[in-house]
Amino acid sequence: MTTANNVQTIAEKVKSFAMGFIGAFFLALGVSYFSEQSSYRVPRILLPVYEFLGNIGLAIGLLILGGILLYYAYIKFKKYGGRPVIMLIVLPLFTLLAFGINTLFNNNQSGKSAQNRQATEQVGNANRPELNNEKAEKYLDKLENLFAEMTKAKERADENRFKLLETQFLDLGTELAIIIPELAKTDQYPSFIEYNAYVSNKIQKMRMN
Repeated sequence: MTTANNVQTIAEKVKSFAMGFIGAFFLALGVSYFSEQSSYRVPRILLPVYEFLGNIGLAIGLLILGGILLYYAYIKFKKYGGRPVIMLIVLPLFTLLAFGINTLFNNNQSGKSAQNRQATEQVGNANRPELNNEKAEKYLDKLENLFAEMTKAKERADENRFKLLETQFLDLGTELAIIIPELAKTDQYPSFIEYNAYVSNKIQKMRMN
């Protein structure tokens, strides 16, 4: 009986990793689908949303669905005796991997590798844009403040403070999911995304070190 229970526990933990991996890819697809694509990979459950609301509705649906899967992957892993810290490390890595793979796929599909390299360089030298959106401005204020505070905590080797700020950084994803649909139809969207990626990448590098 004990052996059977152990096998089931391991199987459920593996399922939780699979849920997290799928959820991460849904998030990556959701962000990319705010821009029009030549084709879309639509989960069956979101097909009605796509038919009625188009790519923006699909993008929002994927973000919500991805977030739900990530949450339940974490809960499921804990339920079967997994250490929460493992998921707190693995799920962000899954998300980064998903964004990387999705970006690579889109680059190959478009056949514009030179333009993509140029865009990457621009992101690396991004300056904060002026936005006509109060929510977006407040979001960037919080992001910049978190980066400054996390840098200080890192320099002081204050792990407790850094972990607290790290949690706040992850929570900003909820605000970002609300802001993106509002900016997606404006000409300010590309500059906002580039600057957000620029600061977020710096924070991710600190988290990885």
